Amino acid sequence: MTQNSDEVEEVVRAAAADKQKPAATMRLFRSLLDVEVFFCLKITKMEGGEQKATPLLQLPDATNAMMLYTSKTHPDLSDTFGGGRLKDALRSALKMPPLDWVILSNSASQWVAISKKQIPAILDDIHSNGNVAEGAVSPSVSGSADPALEELITRAVHEDPEQLSQPIASLLSGRELFLELVAGKTGEAGQPVMKTYKIQHFTNVVRVYLTRTRPHITYGGITWEALKDMMRTKTDIQGVQIINDADDWVVFDRESPVLR
Repeated sequence: MTQNSDEVEEVVRAAAADKQKPAATMRLFRSLLDVEVFFCLKITKMEGGEQKATPLLQLPDATNAMMLYTSKTHPDLSDTFGGGRLKDALRSALKMPPLDWVILSNSASQWVAISKKQIPAILDDIHSNGNVAEGAVSPSVSGSADPALEELITRAVHEDPEQLSQPIASLLSGRELFLELVAGKTGEAGQPVMKTYKIQHFTNVVRVYLTRTRPHITYGGITWEALKDMMRTKTDIQGVQIINDADDWVVFDRESPVLR
């Protein structure tokens, strides 16, 4: 997914607003792997050329962190700096023996961090998001709420949902959602039947939840990526309603860029 700088700033801001669980933070980093980030450089003149290194920040607990910034105008970024994709910066971080953490900071100095031991799992997932094949809706556990995602959906109720659509989609990347099904009903080949609703000016919308904590609802687990694949093939479905645990919701119609 291509993201502009404002969207990246907002995603990091929302994630930094809550103390996220490690799994949620890993999802955030996965969603930003192709985003350009910036880092300080220390250049040492040597015989025959220069040596470039990324200085590490020593934290109060004596651990060391690589600082990455979402903007080249960040106040903590030195005059001499480098840039590249987040996934390339993470690969470089793996080669730094003294490194303990990677910290990503937006322009307002709001930040999220992952430990070095989490990086391989994030990089291993670049080409495989654990997608469920279209129609392969399976029973799942309740799942856990992502505070940043919860907040963004609630904000979309009171603010311009169009501006928040890409940040919401970024946090949905790689995440399992819970599709509402018609209880006790199966369609062709024994597949479960999705329940549809009339919402706003849409007459045929499927509904998904961030968790499956509500009683008396039949759910099927499906990843965000598999849901998008399904929308591409089932052209009769006009959109997707996503509901958080506060019962706030946002609707993406099938023409929305976030569903492509």
